Parts: sequence; structure tokens; C-alpha cells
Amino acid sequence: MNGDAYQIISAFDFSRLLVSLLVLTVAYVLARLCRMFSLKLGKSFPDYRLRIEQIMTVINFVMIVGSIALAIFLLFRSKEAALAIGGSIGLAFAIGAKDVAASLLSGMIVMFDRSFRVGDRVRFGDIYGDVISIGVRSTRIRTLDDSIVSIPNSQFMNSPVISANAGALDMQVEVRLYIKPGSKLELVEKIVREAAVASRSVYLDKDIQVLFKDEILGNMVVTRVLLKAYVMEVIYEKRFESEVTERCHEAFALAGIEHPQGSYVHTGQG
Repeated sequence: MNGDAYQIISAFDFSRLLVSLLVLTVAYVLARLCRMFSLKLGKSFPDYRLRIEQIMTVINFVMIVGSIALAIFLLFRSKEAALAIGGSIGLAFAIGAKDVAASLLSGMIVMFDRSFRVGDRVRFGDIYGDVISIGVRSTRIRTLDDSIVSIPNSQFMNSPVISANAGALDMQVEVRLYIKPGSKLELVEKIVREAAVASRSVYLDKDIQVLFKDEILGNMVVTRVLLKAYVMEVIYEKRFESEVTERCHEAFALAGIEHPQGSYVHTGQG
């Protein structure tokens, strides 16, 4: 065994190994308890559910990183040895496992930069869904087909993330419909607005907008009807789209408002 290796090993006090393991175990148990507590609080106070989850995510993140640092620090015989050798080990770790190190650093940036938060409905590349956790190494997203996708935090540093609700409980939803040019736009606006207001998911504290624009679709000129309204929670996005689309189709048929032949209906962001 060479001198450098002997000095590194001699700087550790393995008699404290059980204490370090106990610190990690307590931190893990506390993190699980915090998670269970946040779920119960979210059910008791649904209006503050997202805020509670966001606060608990930060607490868990700090607790896990802090417990790991404390557990390692306790193994050293002195503060000076911990700083000197810990720095060397950290540098070697960063070089040898740069992807993991990048994800750890990126996780801290994501957590405190708050470009997106737990509970946000986000789009990242082809992935669209709800952020359910932001961990030390990766972020987990539940897609609309109920699949769980884990994304290394380092990937968020070089690619844009689109957040549909930016930490709020409510969310704006867009529904696009197409009608023949020359239709009675006042009547169309009334039908679309009533369809939105009649939905059980709509959030009426924010404005509902109905906008029109003539476009070329394929080889036809059509009139695009764009509804912008808010839903009470992100989970109601698709339900709202379906309810509005169904009501508009029925009302358009009764009012004699025609869809352009061969056109389609496009809804939402997903």
C-alpha cells in the first residue's frame, strides 16, 4: 500500500460507520414520513395541494443532500481531513462519474431556479405530463397515458421545458375548431363560450376568450375558432377539451354551422 492511499484510509474513523448509517436511515425515514404527511395535507387542503407538495419536495431534497454530506463528514477524524480529502474525492467523483455529478448539480439548479415545480404540467421534447417528483438525480413525470418517465436532471440544462401552469393549480387550455368561412361569428362565439361555461372543469375566475382567424388548411380557406379558457386543475385538461368539443359539435349541427370538408378538430397542448 503506497503512502497516499495509507493517508487517505487513516483519515477515516470507521468506528463512526454505524452513526453515519443511522443518519442516512433517519433521513430516509423522515423523507418518507414527509411524503405521507404532504399527501394527507393535500387531501385536507386541496386548494393548497400543489404548494404543499412543492414545499415538501424542497425539504426532502435538502434533507437527503444534507444527510449524505453529514454521513460522509462523520467518517473523518478531523475537519481539516474532511475538507482536504473530501475535496479530492469530490473532484475524482466529478471526473469519473461526470454524468451522475452533472445530474446532482442540475437537480440543485432545477430545484432552486424553479423553472418548473412539482405539480406542473410540462412538455419536454416528446414527453408531456405532470411533474410528480424532483429528485437528487432525476425528475419523474407522469404522462397522460399514466406512464412514469424518469429524466436525468442534466438533460434540463440544454433543452427547453414548457410549463403549462407555472406552479399554479389552474391552467389555461386551448381548444381549436374549424368552420366554413362566412359563418355567423357572433353565433359561433356564443355557442363556444356557453360550451366552456357549462363545463364542470372550467375556472370562471379568469377570462374566457374566443378568437377567430382565417387560415389556409390544405387547399381550402377555413375559419379557425380558438377558445382560451382555464380549468380548475391541470388534471381536468382533457376532460374540458372533450366536453367543449362535444357540445360545440352538437350546437353547430343544430345551428347549421358547417365544418370545412376534410378538416379536423385540434384541441389542447398535448
